[in-house]
Amino acid sequence: MTSIRREMFASLTGFALILFPVKASGQPCSLSMQVSHTAAEQLSLADLDFPNFRSTNLLFTVNIIYPANAPASAMASLHLVMDITLAQGTISFPGALDLTTKSFSVPPGGRTITNMNLATGGDIQTQTYSFSREAKTKIEDIALLTGHMPAGSYNFHIELKELGCATTVNDQVELLLQNPTRVELRSPRDGETTNTFPLFEFYQDGYRAVLTVAEKSPEQTREDAISRKPAMLEVDLSGRNSFLYSGGRPLEDGKTYVWTVVSKVRTAGGLDIDVSGPIGLFTVSGSLQGSGALNGTVDDALLTQLEEMLGSKYHAVFQQIRSGGYHLTSNMSLNDSKLSASQLLDLLVQLRDLSDSIELSFE
Repeated sequence: MTSIRREMFASLTGFALILFPVKASGQPCSLSMQVSHTAAEQLSLADLDFPNFRSTNLLFTVNIIYPANAPASAMASLHLVMDITLAQGTISFPGALDLTTKSFSVPPGGRTITNMNLATGGDIQTQTYSFSREAKTKIEDIALLTGHMPAGSYNFHIELKELGCATTVNDQVELLLQNPTRVELRSPRDGETTNTFPLFEFYQDGYRAVLTVAEKSPEQTREDAISRKPAMLEVDLSGRNSFLYSGGRPLEDGKTYVWTVVSKVRTAGGLDIDVSGPIGLFTVSGSLQGSGALNGTVDDALLTQLEEMLGSKYHAVFQQIRSGGYHLTSNMSLNDSKLSASQLLDLLVQLRDLSDSIELSFE
């Protein structure tokens, strides 16, 4: 046995073994990433077809994280796939855009990349790129007509691949685009007489809107009155098509007011595009208030607002209230302190932001 070992040792004499730092298959990557995106709600075709255009609008940011004490730069590439689902919900184009970059270096400390790095003139070159002809034709027809991409979901799947690693890092961003074209005022109807707490109802095909109410004197036009500053009320609304008057200066008996709604759409450049509705007109009559502080159409409006906020969780409670014919009275309090009608409406607005944590009971 001893002689065999000596022969083996002798055969290895003079043999040098050199080891190279090669990453083993399946070893986790050294790189990670965090992805964020713009709040844009409206884009042009050039914004999305960025490899063929010199993009100036920020869509997404990929923050590649790499230890600052790493011995050398890492090499990586990005793979992007965009799925499109138009607002109708019946038209979708999975994998409409598919892009793979050439390898680029990531220095110790990391690197930040945006869609502008990948566009024409950017510092990261494209390896492969395709944009579905069917998808491009469909959205081009709408984009050329309106100047904007059609409304819908534009979902980017982003994959980071580190050279020499068997695993990848994945993330995604979803841009929800809107293309509102009209705003319709529904209530109060033009020329209608209301109480001092009217319920404003309107239609818009966007998500964000600003409701403005202003007093109108006999010598003013509607346009002059609505542009008067400060307005009686100016409130930002998101995801809502109704608002019970609250938070502004009190409306007065016998006076005339105008109101309008402006739909707001955020562009990739960070600016808002306004889609304005018509200017409605109504008058206020204190006689519609009745004997109590709240009754008739006012408490119906309050109940409607509460049901809109909480009805999905407490459908049975609201069904019980309505079937029992219950109405609000003038006796309202919060923590044993009396509430005015105006204070109650202001409280309702505050509760809307806390609706997920509210517990409701009816006795």
